Amino acid sequence: MLIDTHCHLVSDKLKDNLPTLLENAKKAGVQKIINIAYDPETIILAQEQLKVSDMLYITLGIQPHDASKFTIEEAEKIKPIAQNNLRLVGIGEIGLDAHYTLSPMNKQIECFEYFLQMALELKLPIVVHVRETHKEVLTRIIPYSKKGLTGVIHCFTGTLEESKEFLDCGFFISFSGIVTFKNSISLQEVAKYVPENKILIETDSPYLAPTPLRGKTNEPAFVHHTCDFISKLRNVKYDYFAELTVKNAESLFFRMHTPS
Repeated sequence: MLIDTHCHLVSDKLKDNLPTLLENAKKAGVQKIINIAYDPETIILAQEQLKVSDMLYITLGIQPHDASKFTIEEAEKIKPIAQNNLRLVGIGEIGLDAHYTLSPMNKQIECFEYFLQMALELKLPIVVHVRETHKEVLTRIIPYSKKGLTGVIHCFTGTLEESKEFLDCGFFISFSGIVTFKNSISLQEVAKYVPENKILIETDSPYLAPTPLRGKTNEPAFVHHTCDFISKLRNVKYDYFAELTVKNAESLFFRMHTPS
């Protein structure tokens, strides 16, 4: 069985095809899907989509691209949802992006820091977007990690040294279909290095479909390709690696959903 720890079923490319996508995922062995909201509109939609299937879980946040939409009033709406919705498993995606800067960096930082504090207060893990902002994100995470905040660096594309610094903070590292691309040699080295108890897999659908489906619209069912690729990289059996990633996802996101 598998868990897609990061997808965007709220996106325009996927939201109108939800029943088919969920059926495809089941056939591929996916048992749980974490649907990531990233702005005020998708925060509402993600909650509505929970009604479709008990496979679905959500995280709510405002990503750096949409940080210009951030207001404290809007962000504060998440707190009662977190307190009353058992299928909300994290805060995110949040973070910093210096590649596109679709929102001003000062606004990105304001948004990121606000949600870091919220996640700490709510005792929820964070889902972090990092693009060309490793140092800026790391310096903001470290003080919170010392207070017990944890989370995942999603769709990791950084260096081995950068992964070690996030791992030192207790964070998980998640790999998308990018790791399967032919030119991702350095990233593949990171995927071989990350400790067994800190590695996750995701689709980030509808983006970044893995080889051999590169260029197609990605969906949660395709996470098995990434699982297969990394299991071979790490020279372990597919079932072993799949079980490992499920165990890690359960420990990070589903502690409150697993009987003691």
